[in-house]
Amino acid sequence: MMKIVCGASLLIVFAMVSPSAADERPFSVVSVLTHQHAFDRPHDIELQGDLAFVPGKGGSLAIVDIKNPRQPRIVWHRHDPDELEEAETVLLAKDRLYLGTHDFHSIDITDSGQPVFQAHITDRSRMLRINGMVRRGDTILTACKDGWLNAVDVSLAAEPRLVGGRNIREEYGVGWPHDVDLYQQYAVVPDPQRFGLLEELGKLAVIRVWDPAANRLLPSEDWELVGLVSSNELIGANRVQVSGHHAYVGASTTETGNGGQFIVVDVSTPSSPRQIAAVPFAEDDGRGPNGLTIAGQVVFLAGGQSVEAIDVSDPSRPMKLAGQRFKKELAGARDSGHDLIYRDGYLFVTGQNDHCLLTLRVESQRIRDLAD
Repeated sequence: MMKIVCGASLLIVFAMVSPSAADERPFSVVSVLTHQHAFDRPHDIELQGDLAFVPGKGGSLAIVDIKNPRQPRIVWHRHDPDELEEAETVLLAKDRLYLGTHDFHSIDITDSGQPVFQAHITDRSRMLRINGMVRRGDTILTACKDGWLNAVDVSLAAEPRLVGGRNIREEYGVGWPHDVDLYQQYAVVPDPQRFGLLEELGKLAVIRVWDPAANRLLPSEDWELVGLVSSNELIGANRVQVSGHHAYVGASTTETGNGGQFIVVDVSTPSSPRQIAAVPFAEDDGRGPNGLTIAGQVVFLAGGQSVEAIDVSDPSRPMKLAGQRFKKELAGARDSGHDLIYRDGYLFVTGQNDHCLLTLRVESQRIRDLAD
């Protein structure tokens, strides 16, 4: 173990590679990078080149060099609980980082060691707690946990403009939009219904937002809810990624500790989306997935202290390939394992309650073959 004192915070890197454990377990721990200011309740993670970009709900943003997964290092961070409160999601373009907090930030990352916050959009009447973003062309859709789905024009990256939005809580009954992805001309939005605290079913909404003939965003007054699927398994639905004709959803009853589900929804007929499969997540953990990423024919999930891999080569019959708990590395439990991303045999997992970035090596050849 190596300890490096960084100002008022303690940076800890654990390097733990065990060949014997690798033979028995699907994942092995490669490193744990901990820094309470750089990773103040780390939430999302995205990669560009050899860099990882990690926002933290406590008001942080970190850029991490992951070229050597066994020795990741923080190249820059900002800790600002006032300006960056609820930093929950990031979206990357070339030399540009878009950050969702209570505001929408546009950041020049040409020099990753000295990012420049160039502009931000503040509108408390319709933009608060941005938890998911997706981009098509020069338009970014943002899902806000307080009920709004908004559209931002980034054709001038340093001067983003709010160009539309609807209160889908009031208009469509989609109460707590937690993420958004795109399927054809539709936004696909999960609604967790307070993670099991309400006596209501979770939802996945399909909303027409795009004009395919003109290849442009529709005026927000023309947005339309075209399809909705709800179920008990979708309670806690907070992450969605669309691949092909299917939406893959992570649902976590985090607040009640009753576990969660991985759900597959067929969206090929947008007016009639159909839930076609559900797989319980980490039943021994009692938590559900808050993180979901697709790599090839594998969906990786993270939640609580657990990471799982699901084979989705046949979306109607998803098969759990592996699951593993990390009680030491994610000692904060609850919803600590929060988001994750896969690259070249490694998983990078944010530990929300442990202020860390956990790096895992995928030891299972079968999983690597399907993922790569």
